[in-house]
Amino acid sequence: MDDQPFGHRILSWAGQSADADRFVALGGSRLAAEPDHAALRRALDAAVARHPVLGEGPVPLRLVDEVWSAAAAGRYPPDAPCLLWAYLAGRELLLVAHHSVADPWSMRLVLREVLGPGSESTSAHRGGTTTHRPDRITRSLPFWQRLLTDVPALTPGTGGGTGTAELRAPSGITQERAAAVARSVPSTPFVVLLTAFARALAPLSRGEAVVPVLTYGRRRSDWNSVGFHMNVLPVRLGTPTVDAVHRAFAEAYAHEIPFPSLLEAVPQADALFAAGGPSLAQFEVIQVPDHPGIEPLTIPAGLRLGGPVLPVNGLTFWLEPATGGHYTACLRYHRSYRQTEMRALIERFIKRWEEIGVNPNRA
Repeated sequence: MDDQPFGHRILSWAGQSADADRFVALGGSRLAAEPDHAALRRALDAAVARHPVLGEGPVPLRLVDEVWSAAAAGRYPPDAPCLLWAYLAGRELLLVAHHSVADPWSMRLVLREVLGPGSESTSAHRGGTTTHRPDRITRSLPFWQRLLTDVPALTPGTGGGTGTAELRAPSGITQERAAAVARSVPSTPFVVLLTAFARALAPLSRGEAVVPVLTYGRRRSDWNSVGFHMNVLPVRLGTPTVDAVHRAFAEAYAHEIPFPSLLEAVPQADALFAAGGPSLAQFEVIQVPDHPGIEPLTIPAGLRLGGPVLPVNGLTFWLEPATGGHYTACLRYHRSYRQTEMRALIERFIKRWEEIGVNPNRA
């Protein structure tokens, strides 16, 4: 069975599109006061020394006028000695790590460690992946072979373009509100948000869709480790009620195995998710550990850093934590779809979410 770390697999995908040195994870915070620069450098170097997966220090720290434009102008090669970079503009600190060795959860842990108390709870992590027992993988394969048979593609776009584009918009959804709606259904915030997405996707999905869901891929023992743990969990969705989506997600989650193992063991899977494969819709709610001392920065539109873990043959939709507990709705799409179609998808998602929130008993 393929035991290649998923971070290395996605690095090969990024390399195919010449974006390997722009394929990064981001984590930023607005600080209570401008930090002592020497102390900040020491804290950054200590974090890298503590987590060998990030390479070797010193961490490049640039003092800039504005963190986002400075970061967008940078390059982040995956073979650099240190795979963590930092930008400071007054009270705004932005950390950039290569995505093959870090995920959003890891970035929040590193920020927590660099900025103060609580760092002793973050543990060193070398491998960047979560292991699964071989017998679990063997038992799960028949499920995935069935689920990934005759996968329906999205309705083709009418844009006729090549490459990808990105949209970002305030969603009006807060983490607190998502949790409250989920309790009233009852389900989980993730399932309720996935249900809203499935309903919004209906005009493109012909009544059924296999949605690759990005999970944070961590067991409890990994919650305080730095590395790339994310996993891809394909979920087959039909009727987009909360109950039906909950059952579909729970069944897929019960059979979760490392995505590289899935690609190797299920012949049709590699072709489904490779560049140039069928048009699918990916979904993610970025999840990071809470920390009262971190006020996250909102990533601006048009940054062209980071990007989806899987190649975007159709579209990938994700919700990104922003300032004040709000989610930003983000959409990277293949230019075979028109921008107006994709803006309408975001608008439908927000409306479907609002409908669930107003009438949770009918969800």
